[in-house]
Amino acid sequence: MPLFTRRVHYVCFALFCLALLGLNLAICYAKFQNFMDKGEQELVAKVELDYVKTNEKGKKYRILRLDTGEFKFYTVAAKSDEFRVGDRISLVVQNIDVSFKDYLSGMFYMRSSQREILNEPTSEPDALPLRDKILNFIQAQHENAKISQLYNALFLATAVSGELRDDVAHWGVAHLVAISGYHLGVIVSALFLLAAPLYMVLCARFFPFRSYKFDISLLAFGVLAFYFYLIGFVPSFLRAFAMSAFGFYMLCRGIKILSFPTLFIVICFCVAMFPSLALNVGFYFSCAGVFYIFLYLHYFKDKFGLLAHSLLLNLYVFFAMEVIVLYFFPLISLQQFGVIPLSYVFTVFYPLSALLHALNLGSVFDGWLVEFLNFRLASTQLYIPLALFLSYNLISLLAVRFKILVLLPPIIGAGCFVVAIFDLY
Repeated sequence: MPLFTRRVHYVCFALFCLALLGLNLAICYAKFQNFMDKGEQELVAKVELDYVKTNEKGKKYRILRLDTGEFKFYTVAAKSDEFRVGDRISLVVQNIDVSFKDYLSGMFYMRSSQREILNEPTSEPDALPLRDKILNFIQAQHENAKISQLYNALFLATAVSGELRDDVAHWGVAHLVAISGYHLGVIVSALFLLAAPLYMVLCARFFPFRSYKFDISLLAFGVLAFYFYLIGFVPSFLRAFAMSAFGFYMLCRGIKILSFPTLFIVICFCVAMFPSLALNVGFYFSCAGVFYIFLYLHYFKDKFGLLAHSLLLNLYVFFAMEVIVLYFFPLISLQQFGVIPLSYVFTVFYPLSALLHALNLGSVFDGWLVEFLNFRLASTQLYIPLALFLSYNLISLLAVRFKILVLLPPIIGAGCFVVAIFDLY
């Protein structure tokens, strides 16, 4: 049974989303106007990233990525500034070059001056927010800063340095490092695995009228809601959380879950609630990944067994996503094929590493992870023209209606690797 049975229902939903989007855009624009009216202003922000960037002329700049709580921005810092990641600083910024689109995206550049570190009482361990306490707890278990940064990104969605981002890109595992639906699925599965055996016994003995699946699902969504609050606004996780909650509601009502209208409804509602998602690449990647999963299942769900599906689905999504990823991040390497077996390994590694960190044994895999991140095969840059990118998205959408097109996205993606092989060898 579909959620909407008549065309008028879709029209009403679209009008509702447009009204909600208009309201939220108006609120964002009012905040933007207030921000711009202040002109040069003093801000307090937390240092998320601190790295050196080289421009086309070979000149090096020290770049800070700062989080004010309301938005994030980049600024150039002096080499003499004694800042570290995690420090809270005050600075005076000039917002004259910030557009509404920049402000809406929540990430832009501003010039700054009078940068000073703040020695606040909140730096005391007992006064730190829970998230910062967890970050410090994880960091204390690792001697290697890169590995510490990797785990902080895995568990708390912190920003990663250019060096670690490059390591992740060579392996093609950005979707495993950036918290998304993949992590949500592992968390829910782990909760069911731990809670179901005991709760089934309790249900059978004391309240047989209860559904253990329903109750554990409610517990899981409670845990996920707290986790979402803990890690902050992560677009890919927001999409996954919203879709899971919506899917749970539909399942309880006997409505079809794995459908393109479901994905469309969740995307529209999320963008209407949070307009900045329309400009977020991570949200787009997350939605595209789910779209290709649905596209595969739409045509092939009854064609193969479970074991074959587990491999073919991974291959289909891997190749189908290639053009989309390359348009934004043009690095390509045969090393990226490793993501297919790594996806299976991750389902064990993620909850196991979380447990080890909780037991203060988080450094167990550090040596292997250092070797893993440092491993390199030859790579090249493959740039996707805008026309091809737009055509590819159109073909993908048309594949929902025309079965003849369903294999074209992964074939084009595989073709990208063929081009890369000729370029490399």
